[in-house]
Amino acid sequence: MSPELEARIAYTATEVGSYEGAATMAKTWGSPVSDGCIHQHIQRLGSQAQVLKLPSPLRAPEEPEFSLVIMMDGWMARERGVDWGAGPRHKDPQRVQWHEIKSALIYRLEQRAQSSTGRGLLLEKYVVATPPETPPIEFGAQVQQEALRRGLGRAKLIYLVMDGAVWLWDLAQDRFAEATKTLDFHHAREHLQAIADALHGVGTEQAGAWLKPLLHSLRHGQEARVVKTLEELLLSLRPELSAEVQADLEREVNYFQTHRDHLHYQKMEDAGAPLGSGAVESLGKQLQGRLRGCGQFWVRAGLTNLLCVCVLTKNKDDPYLWN
Repeated sequence: MSPELEARIAYTATEVGSYEGAATMAKTWGSPVSDGCIHQHIQRLGSQAQVLKLPSPLRAPEEPEFSLVIMMDGWMARERGVDWGAGPRHKDPQRVQWHEIKSALIYRLEQRAQSSTGRGLLLEKYVVATPPETPPIEFGAQVQQEALRRGLGRAKLIYLVMDGAVWLWDLAQDRFAEATKTLDFHHAREHLQAIADALHGVGTEQAGAWLKPLLHSLRHGQEARVVKTLEELLLSLRPELSAEVQADLEREVNYFQTHRDHLHYQKMEDAGAPLGSGAVESLGKQLQGRLRGCGQFWVRAGLTNLLCVCVLTKNKDDPYLWN
């Protein structure tokens, strides 16, 4: 294959939902190849991608000042279980296994824009995604390495936005201790909602009335007051609560105490920085569109090779595979 045909096949295989679909697409632009050929091609490129040493992009002679945003998240992929293909008489077969694919999105804050309808856009963005069962330490090292390629060492400020998963915050402290860390606002809102539901009932007017002023305070620079209110609430109501409600309330209050330094949403808005991690969740949906389609149950090697090619293609680093 010529480098041009390799590039076309690699891109098509990562964007179209199956190898069969990629073969059909290739036929329409005048290069008919079989789905087996495309599959074999991706396995070879994916194997190369796993050991590829990527150079740092060239730095502009007069680079303007910039800040870097890093978001991290995870999503689940389906793999073939130990009893894949077991017959109907097999007792409690483990035909499918779900494993997490850890993902990250990196971009310069100055690359944020809006469409004419007000929809948020990222003019340039770079991704990291690691195979299932990659240890958090290794994932963190890869995110840090990609961030360094994209200017981490030269950034004026570094913003880290994530949900509340414990492994993410441990990783953040290990690899990005100096970054401004923000808990995704929507996750914070969900945890406030959980407290309202526990105290007043799911979906009740009382729950909504209790939640509204606290949510407003959290969003508009009074996060310390919100945490203090929750702490005082727990102390004052503890004798009146059932054991179940008390446990729920203690868990949620502890959540906000743990993240009391990650709730500065008004400051983030004033700085033009993101309040939520929706961009990396969008990345997860994009990858799932290719890697978690209907009827897709992966062998680890096949999933890993295609994932590696997807990442290189999204980062526009795939030419390094053949140049």
